[in-house]
Amino acid sequence: MKNLSKSKFVSGIQCEKKLWFDFYRKDLKPETDAQTQAVFDLGHRIGILAQEMFPNGKDATPEDYSNLKPSIENTKKWISEKVETIYEATFSVKNAFCMLDILHRNDDEVWAIEVKSSTSVKEYHLTDASLQYFVMKNAGFVPDRFFMMFVNNQYIKHGEITSEIFILEDITEEVIANQDWVAENLDRLLKMLEIEQEPVVEIGAHCSNPFGCDYAHHCWKHVPQYSVFNLYRGGKKGWNLYEQNILKIDEIPDDFTLTHFQNLQRNGLKNDETYMNKLAIKNLISNWEFPLYFFDFETIFPAIPVFDGTRPYQQVPFQYSLHILDKDGNLSHKEFLANPEDFSNGENPLKQMVGQLKKDFGSKGNIVTYNQSFEKGRLNELAQFFPEDAHFLHQLVDRIVDLLPVFQGGYCYFPAMKNSASIKSVLPAIAPDFTYANLEIQDGGSASSLFEKSIENGNFIDDNLRENLLKYCERDTLAMVIIYQFLVDLF
Repeated sequence: MKNLSKSKFVSGIQCEKKLWFDFYRKDLKPETDAQTQAVFDLGHRIGILAQEMFPNGKDATPEDYSNLKPSIENTKKWISEKVETIYEATFSVKNAFCMLDILHRNDDEVWAIEVKSSTSVKEYHLTDASLQYFVMKNAGFVPDRFFMMFVNNQYIKHGEITSEIFILEDITEEVIANQDWVAENLDRLLKMLEIEQEPVVEIGAHCSNPFGCDYAHHCWKHVPQYSVFNLYRGGKKGWNLYEQNILKIDEIPDDFTLTHFQNLQRNGLKNDETYMNKLAIKNLISNWEFPLYFFDFETIFPAIPVFDGTRPYQQVPFQYSLHILDKDGNLSHKEFLANPEDFSNGENPLKQMVGQLKKDFGSKGNIVTYNQSFEKGRLNELAQFFPEDAHFLHQLVDRIVDLLPVFQGGYCYFPAMKNSASIKSVLPAIAPDFTYANLEIQDGGSASSLFEKSIENGNFIDDNLRENLLKYCERDTLAMVIIYQFLVDLF
């Protein structure tokens, strides 16, 4: 009979077929991509930081994950010796096993602590914690209390990271209440795995809840790559159409209720139809005041704050690009990029950024963004950081206008946009030769990740990284200029 870890148990609860594939069709599982690996790496870093809040513990982490016996024996030994804290305490019973992040003896109580990088307790966290409690209890090591330890996103860093970055939430009652449910489902999943025949499970909302499935490419191969599930903000409409055996957007009946943008998608596919509401576009952008400042921030959003005064997962700007277009059509460019070492050497890169903003922006003219809420949010946060500069920063906020509603509102639509109004979907439709493909950095996520790693490193991790970051951010604001000029030429 197979053995289930907590992660495998959570997989089985999500979908029997997913769990079955984990054991019998590993050949279908794709390589771990950079984004998924980053999630794993973050979880590891948060786990290490959590251990530091319970220092000097014994570590039961297996040297060989195919042989948990030494870890199980060490855990038993250290519990019997009443060791105060054990990391990765390992237990096994009834074809299930678990490695608890932290087992801590607090006076006369034994605490089981599971650590998560999220900012709240999720439903699937209770699922894996309930299995852990089940395994511990049936192995004869029932904890007095079970806690979920997660990131406190209201914690503000001042100097060294303290234990206040975490919240301990007692979930003992919830995991105890789930014990019969765990026993039933563990038995069900183990019996299912004994049958070497792929379970019959239709695709459904469970395919992406609580996680995107590694095997979706296999189970969804009958669904077109661009399907009714890609309707813009489609909600349940995709499943309603799927149940009617309608898979392609251009096959959606005329009497099926769609939003304006969704109609544009269908007409775009069906008739290769472009849509322009020139009057609406003119009303939106014709009154913008010159010079126009096309502006874009790049940010990091580390789970563990790297800068005093910031919170976990707070968007912290480290770079901006600014193209300035005057009424005569002259275009100039300004930019700022912080030095990674300034986040730890006593300098203040955000104050440097505000100083550069003061030099780069004139006192008049609209500031053009693509999704204004993001830039407004960062400027307002900078105003909170630096009250002495708040008047200047709030004036910038008041001058901001936005290109996104032209496309998100369906005033301008190209079939090539498909279900997205993002700048990287709009730009190829307007200017196919203007591309990000020749850049080393081609998306904001990569820019953020590389700069955050540079902060950890104390300097740019690559000799060419500074230049590549500047090129990427510059491309974003130049793209806005191109889009704006295209729209102006319509009227």
